[in-house]
Amino acid sequence: MRASAFAAVLDGVEFPVRPWQIAAAAEEFGVDTVTRTKIDQIPDREYSDVFDVVVALTSTPAHLRHRRPL
Repeated sequence: MRASAFAAVLDGVEFPVRPWQIAAAAEEFGVDTVTRTKIDQIPDREYSDVFDVVVALTSTPAHLRHRRPL
């Protein structure tokens, strides 16, 4: 899921957020299983904004496993 698309998942969510809040919003939005796996792998801390969440999501093992080589 692209960063701009993930912003829609968190639309209306008040920051800072914890991973469980991100997971709840994603579940309600209906994200795919790969994105849900990424959410489950982000560190348990407060995230200050959408960009902070996207950086964490793009650093998970699930994300790196699905990347195509350059």
